[in-house]
Amino acid sequence: MNASIPRAPKRQNPVRRGIRKGMAGYVALLVAGIVLGAPGAGAASATTTPSPSPSATSSTSNDHAMGSTIRSHEPTTPMRMSAQAVEPASVASGVPGMDVSSHQGDVDWHTAATNGAKFAYVKASEGTGYANPYFATQYAGSANAGLLHGAYHFALPDPSSSGADQASYFLQSGAAWTPDGKTLPALLDLEPNPYGSECYGLSQGEMVNWISDFATTILSRTGRLPAIYTSTSWWTDCTGGAAGFGNHPLHLSSWATDPGPLPASWPDYTLWQNSDSGIFPGDQDVFNGTLTQLADFATNPGPIFSDISGDPFTTEINWLGSRGISTGWTETDGSRNYNPLTAVARDAMAAFMYRLMGSPAFAPPATSPFTDVATNNPFYKQITWLAHNGISTGWTEANGSKTYRPYLAVNRDAMAAFMYRLAGSPAFTAPATSPFTDVATDNPFYKQITWLANSGISTGWTESDGSKTYRPYLAVNRDAMAAFMYRYNTKFGTTH
Repeated sequence: MNASIPRAPKRQNPVRRGIRKGMAGYVALLVAGIVLGAPGAGAASATTTPSPSPSATSSTSNDHAMGSTIRSHEPTTPMRMSAQAVEPASVASGVPGMDVSSHQGDVDWHTAATNGAKFAYVKASEGTGYANPYFATQYAGSANAGLLHGAYHFALPDPSSSGADQASYFLQSGAAWTPDGKTLPALLDLEPNPYGSECYGLSQGEMVNWISDFATTILSRTGRLPAIYTSTSWWTDCTGGAAGFGNHPLHLSSWATDPGPLPASWPDYTLWQNSDSGIFPGDQDVFNGTLTQLADFATNPGPIFSDISGDPFTTEINWLGSRGISTGWTETDGSRNYNPLTAVARDAMAAFMYRLMGSPAFAPPATSPFTDVATNNPFYKQITWLAHNGISTGWTEANGSKTYRPYLAVNRDAMAAFMYRLAGSPAFTAPATSPFTDVATDNPFYKQITWLANSGISTGWTESDGSKTYRPYLAVNRDAMAAFMYRYNTKFGTTH
C-alpha cells in the first residue's frame, strides 16, 4: 500500500458494532424484498442451494459478479442500507466508484459519471471458459465517460485449473494494465465457491500457491501485480491468513458501515466494496484516498518485492520486475522476494538478457551445443540464444567438448563483456591509460570494461585515496544486475 494513501477510517467500538449488527438484521427482515430489490451484483440468496460444481472451463454457468457469493457464505455481515432502502447509507470516505458485470448489461456511464463515479471495475472473465459478453462495451464506455477503469477476473481456483491458466485466459480480454494514467491494475476476485466447498477443494497452502501463480503470470505479462478482492473471512478460511500479499492492493469486501477487521497481509485497504446497490449501477466501491492519489494509483505500479527495502538499487529492481525480466520467488506466505544479494549465475544471466531484449522468437537446437547444459534445463532456450548471438560461446575443454558452466557466478569483468556483445560489439577505442587502478590495459576484457564505464553503465568505485577501481573479479549480485540492465536499457533500449 502506498504510504501516501490515508489510513482506513477509524474502527468502530465493537459493542456499538454488535448493536448495529442486530438492528441492521432486524431492519433487513422487515424490508426484505424491497431494500435490495435490484441487487447490482446479482448477489446469491442466503437460502440458495448451490448447484453441482462445474469445471473451471464451463462456459454456461460461470456468470458470477464480484461479491455475489459473499452474502450467502457470510450471512452475519452487516449490510449497508442502499439508496433503495428505507434508511440511506452513510457515505464512505474516499473517491466513489463502482464495479459491474454482465448483470448490468448496457450501462449509462455518463449518468454514473454525472452522479460522481470516478472509477469502475468491469468483469472480464471467470475460470477459463466464461467471458463477459458486455465487457468490450462496458470497458470502453467507462473510459469514454471519463472514469478510470480496470478489469477483474472471478477466480475458480479448483485443482483442474491453474492460476497461470486463468491469468492467461483473463488477459485474452485485452484488459492488461498499462501506465497510461487511465487503467487500474488487474483485479483477482477471490470469494467463496458458488458451487461447493468454500475453498474449492484446495488446502490453504495450495490456495496460496494458486494465487501466487496467477499473480506471477499477470506480473510477467503486464508489469504490475494484480489487486486482490476478498473478504476477511474467506482469506482466513482459505489461505490460513497468509501474511505475504501486502504488495497487492487490497479491494476489501465488507458490506457494512465501516471496513471492519482487515485480512492478514494488509494494514490498510486500497478499495472497499461497501454495498451491492446504490446510486451507481452494480456494486458501490470507494477508493481510500483523494482523486490525485487515485490517479497516482492508476499510473504507479508500486512495490513488487518484499525484501528490497533500503537497497540502493530499489528503483532498478522494481523496474526489472515491472518489465517481467525477473518475477523473483514466492514464499509459503505469498510474499514475493528478489534476493538482491544473491550472486547471479551464468544460467540466470542468460535468462535476464533474453528477457531484457524482449524474449525474441528463437527455436533452440534439438541437440545441446554444451555438454553441461541438457535440453531440459529450465534456461536451455535462453542459454542457446545467448550462444547463437555470440554473446557467450562458453569454453572449449581439453577433450574438444564445449561447456557453458551454467552455475558459475558471473564476475564484473565478464559482465562487461556480455553487455558489450549484447549491444552488438560497437566500435570503441579503449583509452591508452586505464581509468581504473585495478584493471590493466592488457586485461582480456579491458576494452569491454572501459566501454561499459564510458557508456555510464558502471563507473566503478572511488576509493578513500581518490583513485578509481572497477573490482573486476567481484561477483555480480542480483541487485547490481538490475542496475546494469536498467542503465543499459536507458542507453541502448532493447535493440542493437
